[in-house]
Amino acid sequence: MASSTYPSFTEISHRSSYPEISPSNPILSAIGKVILITGGGTGIGKAIATAFSEARAAVVILIGRTEAHLKATQAELSLVTTTKVDYFVADITDQATVETAFSTAFHRYGKVDVLVNNAGYLSVHTSLAKSPLEDYWRGFEINIKGPIITTQAFMKIAQTGATLINISSGAAHIPYIEEFSGYSAAKLAAVKIMEYVQHENPELRVFNLNPGFVETNMAKASGLPMRVFDESSLPGAFCVWLASPESDFLTGRFVWASWDVKELKAKSEIIKTTDLLTVKLSGWPSESD
Repeated sequence: MASSTYPSFTEISHRSSYPEISPSNPILSAIGKVILITGGGTGIGKAIATAFSEARAAVVILIGRTEAHLKATQAELSLVTTTKVDYFVADITDQATVETAFSTAFHRYGKVDVLVNNAGYLSVHTSLAKSPLEDYWRGFEINIKGPIITTQAFMKIAQTGATLINISSGAAHIPYIEEFSGYSAAKLAAVKIMEYVQHENPELRVFNLNPGFVETNMAKASGLPMRVFDESSLPGAFCVWLASPESDFLTGRFVWASWDVKELKAKSEIIKTTDLLTVKLSGWPSESD
């Protein structure tokens, strides 16, 4: 979702990376960390992989269905970074394959510090009445079942303080977007699941993130009339920031990559002590209750 189309939680709204979230900011260093990104071969996933390599992560692991994309990103990043880039070919809806990938990663590198659930699917852009059921449900398989499978695999090996970033969408909580019922519902369900993951595993750091409206194949397929896109550097850098202690006050929350982190930090106390930035029913309970 584009940052300028909807109201922002912060007065300042960004479309690209900036110093406070820059992967080159030493405060956000990922030195020694092992990062695993689903859907990491292209688009936003590739941008996130690039950002963590710029933050000097020890290892960046890509998971995706198309080996050619994974191999190309591995080769591209390996030319410009000292970060080791590895990959596994896997469909995130295939539990056995995913568990093998996570187990292999753990035995190969000894840990996985950060999981970014980025892989997603946008079903046919039409009304519910006209939606092909198989395609509609495919969105639920990839956007809900997939993150459940990867999250379960991650929790088996995650150490205290490990970070889970669920790449969501503003569509998960915006009241209505024409012909987006499948995608919106699936993303909303995944957000709520991640809130439960945080409550059930307080030793982990869990975040839901709207990455912005980046020019990807999925964004183009959405049919939304956007003339200005956010730069892919924005969600990439924001993920690096979320993986640092700077964002501890936002665990269990839903944030937009466009929001200004200085302003977010200024609101840290009210965020920590209320249900701000979580999924809830508007108007309930009422302010008078």
